[in-house]
Amino acid sequence: MLRLKPDVTKTAACLLACLTMTLAVTLASCAKPAPDPVLPPPVAVTKPGTTLRADPDPVVPDDGGSLGETSIVWSTTAPHTELHINAPNGTLFGRGGASGSARTGKWVTDGMVFYLQDADNPNPGSAEATLGSLAVAVRESL
Repeated sequence: MLRLKPDVTKTAACLLACLTMTLAVTLASCAKPAPDPVLPPPVAVTKPGTTLRADPDPVVPDDGGSLGETSIVWSTTAPHTELHINAPNGTLFGRGGASGSARTGKWVTDGMVFYLQDADNPNPGSAEATLGSLAVAVRESL
């Protein structure tokens, strides 16, 4: 029978504990993450007298990609409006009247925010001129 010295036994036990912990951490890091829950589409933030929505929202790309296409639909009391992307003074997407819609191309990303601005405001790109904002959701098909 093989007899080990006490410090060799302690070293072997320590080594075994380290290997066990390393294996546990490695296996845990390989686990597949849980899928994101399907959330309801975000609600538009609007001033009284304004409605703003995307149709469809959420957008589900037909090619399985991460870019989608939708229409932004609005109605407000302001006679002249502008649509901007990602900020009140962001990229101008379109101009219109008190009500209307504008179709995007296939470039909408998840969380992209559209801002409806009062074009008659002295500073139409300011937060004060914002009539409403809407974050559009792009989701994978289920």
